[in-house]
Amino acid sequence: MSGARHRSPGGGSRGGPRGPVAWISPITRVLPAVRPRGPRGRAGRGALTGVAVLLLGGLTVTGIGFAAASVLHRGPQDTCADGTPRTTLNITTAPSLATPVNQLATAFSRAHSSGAAGACVSLTVTSTPSDRALDALAHMNGSDTASPDVWIPESADWLELGQESTATAQQLPTRATTIAGSPVVIAMPRDKAQVLGWPERHMTWADLSAAATTPGFWAAHGQPGWGEFRLAMANPENSTAALRAVIGTVSTGRAVAPAEMTAGTFDQDRGAQAVVLRLEHSISWLPQYDSQLFAALRTGSAGGDGVAGSTASVGADGQADTAQTGGGPAPSAFPALESDVIAYNRGLTAGNSTSLAVSLVASYPSDGSFTATVPYVVLTRTSDQEAKHAAASSFLDYVRGDAGRRALTTAGFRTPAELDGQDDPGGLASTLSVVDGVRATPPKLASTDASDTVLGTARRFFRHARQRAATLVALDTSGSMALGTSGSMALGRIDDPGRTRLRTAADIIQNGLALFDGDNQAELWQFSGELPGGHRVLAPMAPLDSPGRVGTHRDDLTAAPGSLRPSGVTDLYSTIVTAVRDRTQHHVAGRLNEVIVLTDGDATDADAGTAAGGDRRRTVATNEPTLDQAVASIRGAFDPRHPVQLIIIACDPAADMTSLQRLADAGGGRAYRAPDANALFGIYVDTLTQTTS
Repeated sequence: MSGARHRSPGGGSRGGPRGPVAWISPITRVLPAVRPRGPRGRAGRGALTGVAVLLLGGLTVTGIGFAAASVLHRGPQDTCADGTPRTTLNITTAPSLATPVNQLATAFSRAHSSGAAGACVSLTVTSTPSDRALDALAHMNGSDTASPDVWIPESADWLELGQESTATAQQLPTRATTIAGSPVVIAMPRDKAQVLGWPERHMTWADLSAAATTPGFWAAHGQPGWGEFRLAMANPENSTAALRAVIGTVSTGRAVAPAEMTAGTFDQDRGAQAVVLRLEHSISWLPQYDSQLFAALRTGSAGGDGVAGSTASVGADGQADTAQTGGGPAPSAFPALESDVIAYNRGLTAGNSTSLAVSLVASYPSDGSFTATVPYVVLTRTSDQEAKHAAASSFLDYVRGDAGRRALTTAGFRTPAELDGQDDPGGLASTLSVVDGVRATPPKLASTDASDTVLGTARRFFRHARQRAATLVALDTSGSMALGTSGSMALGRIDDPGRTRLRTAADIIQNGLALFDGDNQAELWQFSGELPGGHRVLAPMAPLDSPGRVGTHRDDLTAAPGSLRPSGVTDLYSTIVTAVRDRTQHHVAGRLNEVIVLTDGDATDADAGTAAGGDRRRTVATNEPTLDQAVASIRGAFDPRHPVQLIIIACDPAADMTSLQRLADAGGGRAYRAPDANALFGIYVDTLTQTTS
């Protein structure tokens, strides 16, 4: 068999399953039994009876256009004419392939109904999004008769991702036969693409990333009425095209071919991680599935609010909400499969849209061409059963024949011959017109591509990038913060006698806030033993882009440290305990709840210089706990239902990191010494990717 891979020219740990997923999904069709003959069988084990059964509670996908599972059944019998059991072949396919696969399965059944071919098979076709199908495979057991025998996802990337999990890999072959394919493209409304020079000029991944972060992009191109450039994208955890957009953007941003990427590209390379974070922050609408993008365009109701980064609400998983709909301007561009663009445009000409719908065209990015090859995956348990394996092979031969090519090209897919650069009179090219918005010749396939590990780590890191936080920042303003730093720090100036530890901490806050998208929430405290209760709230918990006293809440947080004057004894340990308890008590569901403490780490008697009003002796606050007591209290405050991560940043290189790390360890986090701008970004990424225990 040919190896189905999602390939590109030139070239970890896996995402955890989201729980068992039933194989009965929005569209389930049990086709008439092949070769019905002989006496009527008993209502045997596993038989479905009745003309139609509506199964409520099946997989529901908003925007895909179906809400329950229906099973059409005309009474296939359990036994063949010779008394042997009838073979049932369960086929699970991606929604974008459901129509052609159902058509082919129906035609296959009719062609064999006379029994001339000697087959005795019932075909069941189920439509399930590929990410859900992959999750379900991880939970499949050998006795589950509803599990698929054949899986046809829209891309071999899902077969590759399945190799990351031992449980899933045991269910799947390492290679599969390619039955069709579709290039990954950048879809744009026709009028917008033409302003940028289409069809002579095609947008690249670098162009897409730059446009999404350029204020006044359309005004600079003579179209101020179009507003800002709006980048939309389905969730890369669920979308082949979006995952490939992430890899393509990193590939061009870091000048590394996908085939040369490793797990470390997304797990360790700070430059690659920064590219992903910038991409995520520039997305104006992030629905769950590609179909939601096309549905919104078809009805003239694009998602989001038209503001970059408008994944404004946060779901129960702590990530930016993917369920926004309605009201916003149409996306300027989004990654998609060529086949989906063709199907969408052909739907417009068939009248399946509103008057507000826009025609789309495809750009083929020259800095990263990917093709989603559609694999016909025969599960290992199927191959181990002679009758099922024979049935799967027979249907595969039919799909690869003339009827299969016709059905798949009608749905907008390229034939394997076209993908290999060959002329195919029965291929997609012969059916294309200007209305389809695509080019006749697909990009050439390459022999190597990103590995399953790279796909998995890219998918996982984007999930981390989508996390939104509720952060309590506690700023030490005790007397020793008026001292200069002990040595050089990249955020400050070396040997600058006017630069205090507090000024350094304020710079850390300012630089750190710049890393957070506007829908993150933050609160700011100052703490010193001279304050009532040991601390004071300078700015309450609120989204960074929400209105503030002057400007936004982010502006308030940035300005607040400028008016503070260090004084008083230290109450570092008691404040950390209080902050962790406060964040636990006021835990924001669905967010990464964290406490970030900025301090010089001086929690014992020490020389405070002249900053503390001439009293060179500094003491700790009355009733301040010891280090051991503070560690015990932090551990005691931990609530697994409301986890809080403790991050401590020492703004003086001479800080006692041993003590600070003990405190951070107790709070499931880490302590960092005097970070420069690059190290500060690393802290941010570590916080996103670290699991609080």
